[in-house]
Amino acid sequence: MPSLRPRTELLVALALLACKGSSTPAQPAPPTPMPAGSPPAQGPAAPPGRGARVVVDVSESIRGFTSASSVALQTLHTQVIEASLSAMQLNNPFQRCALDTDLRCEANLTPQQLRAPATYRGANAALHLALRRPPRAPRADMQAPDPLDPWAVTVLVTDGFQSTATPFQPGATGDVACTAGADPSCLAALLRARVDEGYGLWVARLHMTFSGRYFAERRLDPTMWSRTLSHVAALNTDPYWNGVTFAASRPTFTSDTGPFDWRGARPLLVFVLTRDIPRGRALVAEMQRRLAVERITVRRAPEDIAFSEWAPFEGLSASVGSAVRNENGGAADAVYVDRAQRTNTGLVIPTRCDVSGKARIRMEGAVALGALPPPPFARVALGWRLLSRPAAELLVPREPVPATGGALVARTGIDCTVLPQGRFQYDLGITARWTVDPGALAQEWFVREGGETSFESPEKVFGLADLARAVVTAGVAREGLLDRVTLVVQRQ
Repeated sequence: MPSLRPRTELLVALALLACKGSSTPAQPAPPTPMPAGSPPAQGPAAPPGRGARVVVDVSESIRGFTSASSVALQTLHTQVIEASLSAMQLNNPFQRCALDTDLRCEANLTPQQLRAPATYRGANAALHLALRRPPRAPRADMQAPDPLDPWAVTVLVTDGFQSTATPFQPGATGDVACTAGADPSCLAALLRARVDEGYGLWVARLHMTFSGRYFAERRLDPTMWSRTLSHVAALNTDPYWNGVTFAASRPTFTSDTGPFDWRGARPLLVFVLTRDIPRGRALVAEMQRRLAVERITVRRAPEDIAFSEWAPFEGLSASVGSAVRNENGGAADAVYVDRAQRTNTGLVIPTRCDVSGKARIRMEGAVALGALPPPPFARVALGWRLLSRPAAELLVPREPVPATGGALVARTGIDCTVLPQGRFQYDLGITARWTVDPGALAQEWFVREGGETSFESPEKVFGLADLARAVVTAGVAREGLLDRVTLVVQRQ
């Protein structure tokens, strides 16, 4: 979905219109309908994909999630992810890919290998290879395939992102942000681009048992190590982590990857991307249900599992369904409101009047929340905006339009005593403006659980908060037209 511009002051009701001057009708603005408050994807629509691709991070940093006796990773893939894909009939065809410095989808990565420590030996995970759209080739037969479009759904399992010396770049494109590697800036840029193309995006965090080498991906010194040990001591007295014992030991101060032993818990991330939003939501719900049954997380408790939808937040719609004259008697009897008609651009309300006519028109409709209401960090404001009109005066009474769902009533007026003969057209729209609530966003798990350094808190995901804020803000901060009303006035 395209990111739209920041909000401006909202009109919250229709107007009392009093027109003077020329009877030449204004040309209406081109319609910009927007389903359910969500902007449409830019560019040509990609054909629907088929089946599912699951991309498995097999870098060495994952090895600590495995052991000779644990089947947790195999269970996650076979009994949760792949069983959910099967239940949603999304597994034909099915492809499992291994990802480290390369993306290898032709490899025969078996379910049994997913639990084996030897499987995870890559230097790092080039996550951008699973997300980045390849550059356009000069000829069709030279075009590299897109990693996502051929598939109905793509699932990516990883423990985090590369730590590079480049500061986070919230607005950079993938071409710029990914030059240093698959760090949080790179992933934020690529995920924003996919959201702009119409992909839905869901993210899960699973707290899993971990015992093995952790890689800070930077050279450590004694001061940094002291901070890590202090953090471990705080974790072991934190009530949130009751039942889990953390320990850090054996740091290597001479390596640029900063490895040390970590024991306790670490998060695994599961990203789900699909253009089919309802099926994506159903798949995520099925994965959540199966995780609750399998109980493979560190404490086998609900707090070990967190899911969130990062796009598209298409949680409401609004429309006007009818229009009648608001009052009778006197000057109102000289105004005739004909039957409103729904067209492909909105609701058209034909009216007729003579020089003595003056009345208000009452319009009724509804705001409806979709299957998934907007998240707490998305503020949604609805209101009316005048899109086009002849030269005229405009008075705006303030009548509320319910952003939480329910009936809407708006009144607009015609004063034919000041209109010359002719046809006049007024176009009004119900608009939705979405903005991020910073306080509510700060309370989301993916912001609270983002590590500020790559070495101090391995139980968090380094750079996750920056990445999430960039992607979520780009997806939420937008505005669009939900419905259009055209008032056509024929002054006789």
